[in-house]
Amino acid sequence: MHILKNYINYRFVFIFVLIFCSNCFFAQAPQIAGTQSDESTRAAAKIMVVPYNKQNEDIRTVLDDNPHIRTAVSKVKEAFDQRGWSTVDFVANLRAAQANAAFTSDRQSNFKSDLLTTSGADFYVQVDVQITTDESGTNTVLNLTAFETHTGASFSNKTGTSKFASNDYEKLITKAFERIQEEFLNTLMVKTDEIRDIGRACMVEFNLDENVGIDFDSPIASGEYLNELIEDWIAKNAYKGRANLSGILENKMLFDEVRIPLYDQETNKPYNLNRFATEVIKYLRSKGVQATRNIHGQKMYVTIK
Repeated sequence: MHILKNYINYRFVFIFVLIFCSNCFFAQAPQIAGTQSDESTRAAAKIMVVPYNKQNEDIRTVLDDNPHIRTAVSKVKEAFDQRGWSTVDFVANLRAAQANAAFTSDRQSNFKSDLLTTSGADFYVQVDVQITTDESGTNTVLNLTAFETHTGASFSNKTGTSKFASNDYEKLITKAFERIQEEFLNTLMVKTDEIRDIGRACMVEFNLDENVGIDFDSPIASGEYLNELIEDWIAKNAYKGRANLSGILENKMLFDEVRIPLYDQETNKPYNLNRFATEVIKYLRSKGVQATRNIHGQKMYVTIK
């Protein structure tokens, strides 16, 4: 009778533990699935994959001159696309820039900078490939570096290598990339999460029209000075108050970094610099100050008339 009683008790404990563990497993499963499935939503920041160019190399001809870099750029962009990231096509933007009258010969030295600025990309990933061959085989070194477009901050830097007795360069580059792909993309995912948290970096510049009758130290109808009006609005409307006033000149007021959200905080729809510009123009006009705006990539220029 005592043995039977112990058997029943052990059986009860076993069933209880089994039920408890099953509940824990099913309770955790949706959370894990949710974490894996929301990557494309988290990766809302736009990324452009670009070739590395030396100081004396023209970014416009690097892909034509170096088929290995062309292959590497394609492989890296494809990896982002497959994981649902928002990518900006380098070649398409390059062709558009070359056809744009704004990219004239006197701007050649700043062509890459202008190209990145006008692309609308939050990040750019720079790709470099070095291939050497000796008696033991072909050695491939693939360098990837990710930067925030506006601030130039470096976010991720990885180097992958492969060496085989082969001249199949595409395979060699693919193998080198596979060795660093997951770690590189996962590091960038953390950085895009940071952008969701602190906002997208932009530059905002206020300029005075040459015929305007006021300056930044002029009082307006509300009694505030124009520079105070602008600074207070930017501080209030920059995402989480993140803005830096870098200087005020006679005819210019510059914020070298203003953060705006990736998504509208009320509607949860994508938010961009044009929306931010519209809001500041409306505000200035409500204060009796006429202004227009121009947007150049992640740079906003407001001209006070």
